[in-house]
Amino acid sequence: MVTINFRECIICFEKKFRNYRNYRKITTKCTHEEDICLECINKYIDTDIEKFESISQFDQEVKIKITCPVPKCYKLMERNDIKKIATKDIYERYDFLTYKLAVQKIPGFRWCQASCGSGQIHIGEDPIFICKGCDKSSCYNHGILWHENITCEKYDEMNKQSETATEQYLSNSKRCPNCNLYIDKIEGCDHMTCKCSHQFCMSCLHEFPGHETTCKSKISRMNLLNCTLFDLCNRC
Repeated sequence: MVTINFRECIICFEKKFRNYRNYRKITTKCTHEEDICLECINKYIDTDIEKFESISQFDQEVKIKITCPVPKCYKLMERNDIKKIATKDIYERYDFLTYKLAVQKIPGFRWCQASCGSGQIHIGEDPIFICKGCDKSSCYNHGILWHENITCEKYDEMNKQSETATEQYLSNSKRCPNCNLYIDKIEGCDHMTCKCSHQFCMSCLHEFPGHETTCKSKISRMNLLNCTLFDLCNRC
């Protein structure tokens, strides 16, 4: 009698013949059974590579750490592990990403911000560096395309003004606890009525009527010159 050995993948739950084409040891340090099929492992690796590609655009010090997806394993997948288990295309993406992360740690190195894929070491104090691949100009200091007719100092000043305006706007805005829509308080008391008809306190976000115990509107209730929300406010 011939026994056909099938195994169910713990991710896709498909039963596949247990052989090297469908199941492999994920890392050399793994001690668990081979419970995840090759197709699911490749999808997992591909997703992690995409995640690190996104992070590397903002954090040049990021390190690729892809761990075994089997619950409670967490063994790190080394380069040779990925090479043995990943498809040719996925491994090439992984290899190129590790190369990029290594290169961008070189002092003075910057990537072209025109997204041409080129990068170079910038020499000199001039913040403008011109890509040798596409001739586009980028800003060495800010990591963006060159800000035409604006010095780096002026660009910093404009950014600071923009950040201050944003902080001021957010300080006067809160999300409705019911529908999550931003509500702006321009004047008046803290009794808010959202477009979704939900009523709440702008200070503590407690649903009408009432407040949190530390709410400033509740604490100021004895001050008749201040709109004291719900109890004393005639405008609500």
